[in-house]
Amino acid sequence: MRLLVLGAGALGGFFGGKLLRGGADITFLVRPRRAAQLRRDGLIVRAQDGEIRSPVRTIQQAEIEAPYDVVLLACKAYDLESAMAAIGPAIGRDSAVLPLLNGIAHIDLLKQHFGEKRVLGGLTVINAALMPDGAIQQSQLRINVTSIGELNGQLSARCEAIQKALAAGGIPADISTDIVEAMWAKFFGFACIAAICALTRSRAGAIAEAVSGPWLVSGLLDECTRIVTAEGHPPSPEIAGWIRGIFSQRDSVYGPSLLVDMEEGRPTEGQHTVGDLVRRAGRHGISAPLLTAALCSLQIYEVNRSRQSNTPA
Repeated sequence: MRLLVLGAGALGGFFGGKLLRGGADITFLVRPRRAAQLRRDGLIVRAQDGEIRSPVRTIQQAEIEAPYDVVLLACKAYDLESAMAAIGPAIGRDSAVLPLLNGIAHIDLLKQHFGEKRVLGGLTVINAALMPDGAIQQSQLRINVTSIGELNGQLSARCEAIQKALAAGGIPADISTDIVEAMWAKFFGFACIAAICALTRSRAGAIAEAVSGPWLVSGLLDECTRIVTAEGHPPSPEIAGWIRGIFSQRDSVYGPSLLVDMEEGRPTEGQHTVGDLVRRAGRHGISAPLLTAALCSLQIYEVNRSRQSNTPA
C-alpha cells in the first residue's frame, strides 16, 4: 500500500512518522521550504512513546507520476481548496482520501471534488504541534483517539489495511461503522473548546482558576449542544463531562490547536469550526451569543494579524 501524506506539519508529520516507524511506504507532499528542511534534518517526532528520527521521501505536485492507494489529508481547514488541487494528480480510480481535519464541512467538499467512493471519514484527538526547529512535539495530554471508516458505514478491506499500518507504527485506530456521527462528536468538542479559548485567549488552567470559568464553559456547552442537536447529531453526556474536566484542572497548560495558532500569530480555523456552528445556528433560528462573541474575537484577531503583517518594518 502506497501512502501519500499531504504536508509534514503537526498532524501530517506525526502520522507520517509513526507510519514510517511501522514500515509503511510513505511519501510526503510538501512545499519546497519544508522539503529542504526535511532533507537537512530528517523528520523528527517527539511522541509520548519515544522520539522518531528518520529520513523521508518528499515530492512536489509536479513530480507525482502515478496514483497512490491512500492520501492522508491532515491540512488546516483553511488550506482545503489548495490541498485538493495539490493531491489531484495522486488520485486514481481506486485511491482513497483519508481526511483528519477539524470540522465537518470538508467532507461534502471532498465528495464533490473526488467522488463519494474515494472519500473516507476520519478523526483524531491526538494533540501535537510543529515546533520552530521543524520537529513535531506531541503534548502530554493522554487522549490518543483515532477513528476511520467508510462514510456509508460498511466495513472495507482498505480501512482494515490502513488500520493495520497505523497499528504497526503505534497508533491504535478504530474502524467505525458510524464515522460520520463520530466526526460530529469531535466537531462539537473541538468547536466548544476552541470557542472557550478564543474568548479568553487562555489555557485551560487559567480558565479553571477564574471564578466565572465554569459559567462560561457551561454556557458554551449549552449553545453548541442545541445547535448540533438541531442538526440531528446530539452529543453524548460523556463528551460534555470530558470538556468540563479539561477546564477544571488548575495546573493544566492545555490549549487547543486554534489557541496555539493565535499565540504564535498564525491564521486559525475559526471560520471553519466556530464560524460553521454560528452559521448553522442562524439557519435553525438558535440564539448563540457566546459562540457569536467567540467568532467575533477570532475575526478581530485575523484583522489585527493582517494589519500587523501589512505594516512596513
